[in-house]
Amino acid sequence: MKRMSISELNEILVKATLSARQEAQNNGVPIVYEENEKMIKEYPDGRKTEIIYDEQGNKEEIEYHE
Repeated sequence: MKRMSISELNEILVKATLSARQEAQNNGVPIVYEENEKMIKEYPDGRKTEIIYDEQGNKEEIEYHE
């Protein structure tokens, strides 16, 4: 079996990411990812929230502005 180059692997990962994002959007499911060292939740309507945790570990979502 031939070893994949970094660029080939990167191309596969980009395609898989785009496919997963599209599938989530088609099914009305939000996606979660890291951006600028923040955890972001993006809804199918394009709205984004930042996921944060308080000192007690309680999750909160606040409006995210890029």
